[in-house]
Amino acid sequence: MDRLLGRTLVRSVSAAALVLTCAHVVDAQAVKGALLGNIVDSSGLALPGVTVTITEVNTNISYSAITNESGNYVFSNLKDGTYRVSGELSGFRRVVRDGVDVPVNATVRVDLKLEVGALEESITVVGESPLLQTDRADTSRIIESIHLAEVPLGFNRNFQGMVITVPGALRIQRPHSDFFNAQDSLSANVNGQSRLANNVQIEGIDDNHRTGLLTTLIPSAEAIETVNISTSAYDAEFGRAGGAISNVTLKSGTNTLKGSVFAFGNNEKTNAPGYFTHTQPPGDYLQSGFTIGGPIQRNKLFFFGDYQHIRDNAGRTTRAIIPPSAYRLGDFSASPTAIYDPATGNPDGTGRTPFANNIIPTDRISPIAKAILANVPAPNVAAAPGQPNYQVDYARVKTTDSFDTKFNWQLSQVDQISARLSFLRPKLTDPAEFGAFGGSKQGSPSGNGFSGTGTDTTYSTGVNYTRTWSNTLVMEARGGMNYFHNEALSGGNGLKTAEEVGIRGANIDDWTSGMTSIDFGTNLSLSSPLVGFSGSLPWDRSERTVQFATVFTKVHGNHTIKFGEDFRHTRDF
Repeated sequence: MDRLLGRTLVRSVSAAALVLTCAHVVDAQAVKGALLGNIVDSSGLALPGVTVTITEVNTNISYSAITNESGNYVFSNLKDGTYRVSGELSGFRRVVRDGVDVPVNATVRVDLKLEVGALEESITVVGESPLLQTDRADTSRIIESIHLAEVPLGFNRNFQGMVITVPGALRIQRPHSDFFNAQDSLSANVNGQSRLANNVQIEGIDDNHRTGLLTTLIPSAEAIETVNISTSAYDAEFGRAGGAISNVTLKSGTNTLKGSVFAFGNNEKTNAPGYFTHTQPPGDYLQSGFTIGGPIQRNKLFFFGDYQHIRDNAGRTTRAIIPPSAYRLGDFSASPTAIYDPATGNPDGTGRTPFANNIIPTDRISPIAKAILANVPAPNVAAAPGQPNYQVDYARVKTTDSFDTKFNWQLSQVDQISARLSFLRPKLTDPAEFGAFGGSKQGSPSGNGFSGTGTDTTYSTGVNYTRTWSNTLVMEARGGMNYFHNEALSGGNGLKTAEEVGIRGANIDDWTSGMTSIDFGTNLSLSSPLVGFSGSLPWDRSERTVQFATVFTKVHGNHTIKFGEDFRHTRDF
């Protein structure tokens, strides 16, 4: 099997699309949030020179800014979290606003009103209505960790199951075979676009297969802090999307050491039997793991980590249409399809002579066919002609191990950095109906002869650095990589089954080993392939995407200029 070698180089320079807006409508960053507002006195007049301080309550990290001549202030490139906002100016009472949530890729407005009084006096604002995002035009949905914990996510507790809650999204699907999509990526068509038009990122780092077919790495739901899903009017810096853009932010450590232990499971005793098969194949599912996060140095350096193990022995039922006893003896008298003697007729197909009564003499039956049919079991289900007459329950065995580690470091008042490493490796075995002779796997999620073993080793890493050069200039730089190595082998890998039944020259090497796939089409109403394995197996494919991006946000008076670059290099091999 030839190996596919391809290189894709993507460069996008967003400086070509400068965004000029009022300071109070600054855009949030792809992996950060923004907080802004306007401060006035009791008569409604703008107050310049007010010192605005915001403090992230879980890490006790603070930032300060001064309102401009219009009373506006802005904090861009903020880590998602819950903030306390205070405003103070000599001759006025200090005002404090608690419980301000700033999500990723969101712009939150907090306007304050200062009243005349001593600075030592303060007013704390609580119990106000939820903050509305009135400074952005994009259509988006923020999914928080509590939603992932309390809402039934369905398949593998995958966060992508929540895309259905976003306006414009259609039903969630799981594309491709278990081998090709071993990580269990889900997708949906959004706003009438192909699923290939979606874009998934982990903290701003690309998390897609080159073609957009699948998401590369799926973090554990227990490790996710928020998922921001935008479906229209998103910022130019995102790019590579026409459908939905999902940006996943992992949890971070705080000043409090905390964690969790979790487990979710089911088995054939808790699941309903198949509607048409009326059986419940053996199988069990268990997802378990833990999370932990806390301070390494309080108010400065924090860590978070998680581990997850999934045992997914999926109970399945495969059905097939296999030759009945009469067919195996050459008796096709019950078939409406005429069987012609291949030793008769002209080269153009005319003049052929059918076998008498549609019965092939036993001495004319190929010894290869006899050898193959000897390894195909007899029908075990009573069925009308052309309907499945063979059924077997089995378990597809799969285990997946994954972990995430993340560090956040407040280097100084103006420098902060975060680093992340994520890993995922599923391993699976999907047995064939007829052992070394394969089978169609008709009616199973794999189908089309996909039987064998597979692995998918995946890494994703990212580093984000934010530098506040001044109250009016902020830089964010990030770099990272995602990589996967997906290997799948057929159930006949390394065997010379085809040659053992008499098909000479079929098993040359490992790539051509196993039983040859034999496809009867639909003329005899038999499953196809009747025996053998998918022609797509085996495969050995890898892909690596390296990304670097830099974004500058400049506030000039009542205007904001945002510019930067995004460089991606993908190697598919």
